Amino acid sequence: MDLDHALAFSHYARRTVDARPELRAEIDATLDAPFDWAGARATIAAATAADAATALGAALRALRARVMVHTLARDLTGRATLEEVCGAVTTLAELAAGAAVDAARRDLVAAHGEPRGAESGAPQPLVVVGMGKLGGAELNVSSDVDLVFVYPEEGETDGRRAIANREFFDRLGRRVIALLDETTADGFVFRVDMRLRPYGDSGPLSVSYAALENYLVTQGRAWERYAWLKARALTGASSAELDAIVAPFVYRKYLDYDAYAGLRDVHRQIREQAARRDARENIKLGPGGIREIEFIVQAMQIVRGGREPGLRIRNTRAALAALASRGHLPESAAAALDAAYAFLRDTEHRLQYRDDHQTQSLPDD
Repeated sequence: MDLDHALAFSHYARRTVDARPELRAEIDATLDAPFDWAGARATIAAATAADAATALGAALRALRARVMVHTLARDLTGRATLEEVCGAVTTLAELAAGAAVDAARRDLVAAHGEPRGAESGAPQPLVVVGMGKLGGAELNVSSDVDLVFVYPEEGETDGRRAIANREFFDRLGRRVIALLDETTADGFVFRVDMRLRPYGDSGPLSVSYAALENYLVTQGRAWERYAWLKARALTGASSAELDAIVAPFVYRKYLDYDAYAGLRDVHRQIREQAARRDARENIKLGPGGIREIEFIVQAMQIVRGGREPGLRIRNTRAALAALASRGHLPESAAAALDAAYAFLRDTEHRLQYRDDHQTQSLPDD
């Protein structure tokens, strides 16, 4: 498929190129190479340093348009692999989240001072946790981002108008969400979903490490083990700090009968959803869809990952390969699942390229 044919396939690409004619020349010049992230980082760093949040918001939205059109053009002309496509969208999310935190934090610190830990006295970072496909570095091209906001210690800020750390990070979180999610004349960067945080929509927007650990130990449910399996710190701390809290919840050395019952319950819910009439043409939720393949991989990781740290892998295809290499799946089964997963993810992207919609349903025509 040539470039004109590729762009014509996507209503979104046509609208975007019509609105930003310079994009066509940029794509012509760069189509044979993956996206230039060094240049993008420099542009976003300059926008982050500017005083106005509107400057960063506009820069992030312009960057999203460039990444999306460049990526779909490379994909539809056969130049990009599935890993490159998912990697480009994931990198965009990581860069956008980091820039949004830096800009919003600067303004709040100017008003209230640095948030400091009550025990350590050290400045406290906002740890933006990427969940789901963002955590696994396998975002689709029109994906929501599932985020959780955590911070190491309770305490308060050290400015003249001091506020509690919880209030500081709640305010910071709301500003980050607005920078990413708000639809402006330039569009949006990512739709943000915060429902995977402790207690869901009824819980606080941000929680301390201690509160997160307490929630997982006392309230964590079976399906949340799947959600937290892919959790990865994007800002503020190394993933090792987060893993020390999350790993004992996701991966247990000994599985009790309740844990097996939890796996069966999750599987039952997946099968019931797949059996619904409105899921039949859905390549994610329908029979044999993306979610069933993910369940096979993640269930085996949860069962065996407590004793085999080498299976604690966030990326689906990498985890599938690890299961096969360790003899937990026949090579032929792993190869079939991997091929099916890649085919379905490629199909998902083509459905989403059409109109930049988060859809996994095949069209009626």
